[in-house]
Amino acid sequence: MKIILNIFFILSAAVFCLNGCTEDDTSTGNNNTPVNQVPNKPKSPYPADSSENIDTSVIMVLSWQCSDPDPNDTLKYDVYISNSLPVGNTPIVTDLYNPSYGLGIVAPSTSYFWKVVARDNKGGSATSNTWRFKTQIRQ
Repeated sequence: MKIILNIFFILSAAVFCLNGCTEDDTSTGNNNTPVNQVPNKPKSPYPADSSENIDTSVIMVLSWQCSDPDPNDTLKYDVYISNSLPVGNTPIVTDLYNPSYGLGIVAPSTSYFWKVVARDNKGGSATSNTWRFKTQIRQ
């Protein structure tokens, strides 16, 4: 009987290690659902951070790059902009599906500060750095 219990214990331990001790790339939460990874931080803004002499005679389109490590997640973006720091907590636009926003004609001789929050469809989010650009001096 002792030998049978020892064999049972060894087999149980082996099964446990095969099922519970392996490391893989698919993390799971408490109820065996995959854990969501937050989006990558938005980057590569246009206009580039700290740009100066931005043309005020054309429509300004802000753009950035962003991705999510989870291949099936979809992203939406909220854009925040201000003429001073800190950039406020109220977005100028929400739920953009494309990583760009047509701001319109911008004022001359003005500094703009902006940031983007990327949100995935599973509740994860990431906030960009605060970027800045300055428009041409009024002539």
